[in-house]
Amino acid sequence: MTNAAPSPSRRSLRALDALAFFAPDIQGGVGPFLIVFMAGTLAWDPQRIGTVMFVSALVGLAVQAPAGALIDSVRHKPRWIAGAVALIAACLVVMANWPGYGVILAGQSLIGAAGTLVAPAIAATSLGMVGRAGLDARVGRNAAITAAGTVLWALGTGWVGHAFGPQAMFFYAVAMALPTMAAAMLIRSRDVDARLARGADAEAQAGAAPSAGRWYDRRLVVLLVCAFLFHLANAAMLTLVAQKVGTRAGTSATLWLSAGVIVTQLVTIPIGLAVGRWAPRLARKPIFLAGFGVLPVRGLLYLLADSPAALLSLQVLDGIGAGIFGVMLTLTIGDLTRGSGHFNFALGIGAACVGLGAALSNLLAGTVAHLAGYGMAFVLLAAIAAGALTLFALAMPETRGRRDSMANAPAAPVLSTAAP
Repeated sequence: MTNAAPSPSRRSLRALDALAFFAPDIQGGVGPFLIVFMAGTLAWDPQRIGTVMFVSALVGLAVQAPAGALIDSVRHKPRWIAGAVALIAACLVVMANWPGYGVILAGQSLIGAAGTLVAPAIAATSLGMVGRAGLDARVGRNAAITAAGTVLWALGTGWVGHAFGPQAMFFYAVAMALPTMAAAMLIRSRDVDARLARGADAEAQAGAAPSAGRWYDRRLVVLLVCAFLFHLANAAMLTLVAQKVGTRAGTSATLWLSAGVIVTQLVTIPIGLAVGRWAPRLARKPIFLAGFGVLPVRGLLYLLADSPAALLSLQVLDGIGAGIFGVMLTLTIGDLTRGSGHFNFALGIGAACVGLGAALSNLLAGTVAHLAGYGMAFVLLAAIAAGALTLFALAMPETRGRRDSMANAPAAPVLSTAAP
């Protein structure tokens, strides 16, 4: 049984572009600028700030996989994005007007939970709209558009916070939520194949029963461990750089932080487009290895940089690594879950591994920097990155072009779920 190539309307394609541009920026609320608000405007101590960030991160981690499973099961996925963004905007309004400890803690936790729906829903909508043949280019395009949107978000948030005070950043984020919800609602249901969107296309093409119970194998385990190690090494690098810049830049620290985000995203734009263009022609593993290989080099180069400009110039390497990693993780998970109907569930597990690595990265690096200095912290992060590179090179097989059933996976499943 064969399927006709998807032919979505121009309206839905443009709406998906707009969604990729706006949604990833609003999904985290005001992001790292919340720390500036809590430390500056509210004058909270580090323990109180750390509690808010830890609890909200923990909530986000706990709901990542269930959020992916939910996206697998629902039909009109963009509407769930609109609902999640509306909840985030409501939380931001409440937090800006009543910034008490309980309100900030509860609001940021709800934002963390609602934001987990966004990424898998955009990936699912993309797959359901363009199909397997167009997914590589579409994911690369999404990454580039998202990076451009993040530049606007960082510029706007940094300028608004600098000009009008940290509290104004909340209302800027709420304003960004409005076009996000509009874009989600403009995507037509008939332009998104519900079966394709959850990765269940192979079973329909083969006329076979769903392959639930055999999709989760050693390859996915290796990929998830590598993703965890990558972000265990990666997440704290910008945090350490921001701390070093903050000690030298004084009141301009917020602007320097915005500059670091902007540099990374400006590099991610061409990287995402290039990876999306070449991924259909090349094997997955060499491209992915390039993304892993950049990270240890970046960590060691930070040892040689000391001025704010030099430190932030190395964010170019962050843009290369992050641009490759973001696109290739989605495509590789798509390869491994083909025909299972659990594409978004696996994306949720992957996001949980990424989030856990990022959370532990800041804890680990912060402790080492406190005890032994920034130099030792960067060396440790570079060593972890080298370990991730080595593991991926030795243990992760190529996934592109595999059409064999999951019954031939190299190891028995660790997890079994039924297709929704």
